[in-house]
Amino acid sequence: MRKSGDMNSKELVLNAVAHKEPKVIPYTLYLSKYIYAKLENLWGLRTNWPCPQDDTIRILWDVECSDVSSEGFKDMFGCEWKREHGGCTFVNPPFSEPDVAKTPKLSLLPDSDIELIKQTRSLYPDKFIFYQFTMTFGERLWALRGMQQAMMDYVLEPEFVHKELDILMEMHLIAIDRLLSLPIDGITIGDDFGSQKGLMMSRQVFLEFFKPRYQIMYEKIRRAGLIVGHHSCGDNSELMKDFIDIGVDIFHPLQPEAMDIKRIKKEYGKYLTFRGGIGTQGVIISGTPQQACNEIREAVRILSKGGGYLLETAKPLPEETPMENVIAIIEEITRVRNYEF
Repeated sequence: MRKSGDMNSKELVLNAVAHKEPKVIPYTLYLSKYIYAKLENLWGLRTNWPCPQDDTIRILWDVECSDVSSEGFKDMFGCEWKREHGGCTFVNPPFSEPDVAKTPKLSLLPDSDIELIKQTRSLYPDKFIFYQFTMTFGERLWALRGMQQAMMDYVLEPEFVHKELDILMEMHLIAIDRLLSLPIDGITIGDDFGSQKGLMMSRQVFLEFFKPRYQIMYEKIRRAGLIVGHHSCGDNSELMKDFIDIGVDIFHPLQPEAMDIKRIKKEYGKYLTFRGGIGTQGVIISGTPQQACNEIREAVRILSKGGGYLLETAKPLPEETPMENVIAIIEEITRVRNYEF
């Protein structure tokens, strides 16, 4: 039986998004598959780990579709990916010319994901469940045309870019319509705009090509009563006001290596909820366990003030993280979610 005043995971998240300070900070362990497997070998099933269960569950649109191997794969648009340096890169972009007629008309939401959403909700009725699209507009254009060519297209082929993004938006709107009938609490759209220092393109490009289309999609999601999330890696400081304008509720990952989290929280924390904010490029992986814990404590102290924070690392803990750091990180996250700074 729940005690009076206790909140389940979904209620904790919704309280945070409403910019209230819930009794405990909603959190999620964000781990690479390698680290997760090592912890399973150490502690057994996730339910046996010495930390609470996650408050959020992300169901991620799967990029890998066909010809999957250790060398690479193809996605549903036919774009080729090569695995290298612990990640993936686009190769052999299929659009050598700016021709929208080549764009396949696809159903972006697989039936398997629909079933997964239903099964997940049945298993976890009290969790905050959200679906996340990957490569919505910008990154999809890069994959189809190649990143360098896509950047040139913004200037040299703006008519093509507008038409191409309209096609992609229509596919996403259809997929969103299907999602809105399913038992989820939010939808996150993924597109990376930031580099380690500043945007990868000008804000004017974002305003012309991206902001109006996101606004159409986000209004649809919000009218249905769902939470809107936006994922963009790197330094997105210039776009924070724009994300607020178009109705983003949750911004992720707020990488402290690229953004001043103290300034961003002060200027935009009344309007945006931040998910992430704990770096994975510095002392988390290269420092001592104590240094890792200190960084977590300071980030959570800053970001949790006044609500509007979902506690997790900005990126999954990478496989090179020493296990003594991993264990210390989990212990510290478990502690600071109770506002013990």
